[in-house]
Amino acid sequence: MMTPDPQESIRCSEPGCTCLGFLPGSVQLRSCDRCGHGWVGHALQKLQTLPPSSRGPVEVALPGLVFDLISLVLYGSQAVPVQLKILLDRLYSILTPEQVGQILHT
Repeated sequence: MMTPDPQESIRCSEPGCTCLGFLPGSVQLRSCDRCGHGWVGHALQKLQTLPPSSRGPVEVALPGLVFDLISLVLYGSQAVPVQLKILLDRLYSILTPEQVGQILHT
């Protein structure tokens, strides 16, 4: 299975920005070398993919979306704050064990 390249698939969501994909900075890994915006601005584009009417009490997570978000969160990290670890675990809990295994292996 081909894994998506997070650098090419996560567009910037900042207003007026034409950046097509996150490129980690050479000096600051969590800033994009293409547009200068942080990784959060790129991750928000992925989080806003579902229309408001489809959101409900049941959480839906697609493995590709989870992979993209986790790649951005963990890129260049040596440690993860506890609150962020809890959120990542919550994302993993929505996926099947096979999907989690594929993401962790990648």
